Amino acid sequence: MSIKPKFGEEILKGLKKYELRRLVGPLVEPGDLLYLYFTKPAGAVIGRFTAGIVFLVPAGSISRLLGELGDVGIGAEDLEYVKGAKYAMLIQVKNPEACTAPVRLSDAGLRPPPSYRRLKGEGAEALSRLCVRS
Repeated sequence: MSIKPKFGEEILKGLKKYELRRLVGPLVEPGDLLYLYFTKPAGAVIGRFTAGIVFLVPAGSISRLLGELGDVGIGAEDLEYVKGAKYAMLIQVKNPEACTAPVRLSDAGLRPPPSYRRLKGEGAEALSRLCVRS
């Protein structure tokens, strides 16, 4: 998942309890492991989290849902990101953790996703191994 560094840091610090995304690909499902690719200047995977509850809602209804959830770390800049989208995903952040060192996607044979993408096989295994090196 590509993310601006300031939002990624908020997730890793536990300040941002949900991540808001335009629906552009496959649905994120509860239990999915999401890697945080910090965009420039970092340009690397810095951490990850497990998806908890995932809401799929019309983008125009997201403010109402956020009102019901309370303060979950979603701000005006997040809402601007989904403005004009047909649907948005609100992904609960569970167990955020930083990688032991920044991971360049090229080291795992991967390229940065435009927003997010599902990984399988060798790419997913390599990213997992590189993120949690001992």
